[in-house]
Formats: sequence, C-alpha cells, structure tokens
Amino acid sequence: MASLFFPQFSTGAIAQYPLRRGHLARSVKNVLPSGELILLPDPGATKLVWQLAYSALNAADLQQLQTLFQECQGSVHAFTFIDPVDNMLSGSATLSSAFWTIPSGITVSSAMPDPMGGSGALVLTNTGQSAQAITQTLAVPAWYQYCFSVYAMSNQPSTLTLTRQGASSAAETACTIGSNWTRAVSAGVLGDTAATFTAGLQLAAGQQVTVFGPQLEPQTAPSRYWPTLQKGGVYAAAHWSVNELLIAAQGPNLFATNFSIEAAIQD
Repeated sequence: MASLFFPQFSTGAIAQYPLRRGHLARSVKNVLPSGELILLPDPGATKLVWQLAYSALNAADLQQLQTLFQECQGSVHAFTFIDPVDNMLSGSATLSSAFWTIPSGITVSSAMPDPMGGSGALVLTNTGQSAQAITQTLAVPAWYQYCFSVYAMSNQPSTLTLTRQGASSAAETACTIGSNWTRAVSAGVLGDTAATFTAGLQLAAGQQVTVFGPQLEPQTAPSRYWPTLQKGGVYAAAHWSVNELLIAAQGPNLFATNFSIEAAIQD
C-alpha cells in the first residue's frame, strides 16, 4: 500500500480549534497470593490521542477525509499524521546530528543566551569556502503548505537563508538579521509531488550566526516555539480511532465532522 497522509485542507491548515490532545498511559497490576500489589508501567501501551472537530468544510476538503478513511479501511491501516500543535522537527533544541545533516565545515556551539531568557541558543559557524546548509528531511508530503522559522542574530548585519525543498523543487528565503533577535520565516507551497520534505539553514562562506528555536509547521505562519529534544510531531503510524466517519451537512457545500486519531508515543 502506498504511503497515506492525513490531508491538509484548502485553508492551509490540518486542524481547526478547539482541539484536544491527550496522553494515555497504562500500568500492569499483579496481585500476589499474599495480597501484595505490584504495579509496573507498560511503556508499549502509551499513546497520544487527538480529538478533532471540523465545521464549514467544503466538499473537496470533506472528500479528502473520506478518501483517507476508505483507504485505511477505518482503523485497520496506518497513515502519517502531523501533530497540529507540535514542532515537526526532531532535535530542534540541540541540532543533534542524529536528526540533522550537518556538513563537516559547519561547527555548532551550544549554551548561548536565547531570546526567551534562557541559554538554549546555538552559534553556527561556516568554516568552509562555500555556502553550506544544516538540513533535516522528513517523510511528509512536499506539496503541503509549510512554515519554517528560526530566531537568529549576528554580530554584524548579514543574511541568513532558509530553505524548503522537495525532490524536484526548492525555495530559498533570504532573511536580514542583525544584533537583535529576529524570527526569520520561510513559508509557502512547493510545486512538488514527493513524499519527503527538507528544511534547512544555509550559511554563506565564513558566516557566523546565533540561532534558536528552529520550527516547522503545516500552516501559513509561525506559532509559539515548541522545543523538541528527540522526535518531532510527525507520526508515521497513526490510526483512526473510530470505525465510522459521521458527517453533518451545515448548509450548501458546508459540512461538519468530528473524530479521534491515535498514535503510539515515539522514542
């Protein structure tokens, strides 16, 4: 079966507010003959559950939901779901090479003052003779609307380039930065049909910048920064937690529905 993705609607968003996200956990209980009670966590049973409600969906957006539900055969088959209230990027707080591709010519120094009053900023230095980029590639549709953002500053006025790339197309946004923190933003839609998407920070030869809070979101503008130490908000094995998709007609070409989606907690 081809990869299945939860749809992005004509508004450029995946969800409508209000929405609820719950973290469910389970413990295993053993009662010994003596009456002693032993409780142990069951990490394999922990999961996230999103309760989503939509109204005023047009027929095309509704059809996307119905098509995915049919292709999944309800709760049988998995699909990829992007958490609408999380940062898609993994290791955003550290730029860990476990998640990011970092060229050998770029050095990363940590524990610098950040715009939130902490010490989470990172100094990036391109020691190479040409432009180089730190990138992260995710298994998500390249044709969705995305917003990639990062806080940045530089001792001298300069330009930081944010990149968004699919398999056959790319976009670069040159953002002017200086001695004060600026939230650089690159947003838009690529004309690309690939099932992978790459976000990156490109530094010119010899350039040094201080950055904080890289964030990727499936929407038109950035929201509050959510740091990630490990995996970001992309769930490749999500399931419908309903066996029937109930639809209500609200008016001509306007529909409403609500349902739940669940996914195992990822390491």
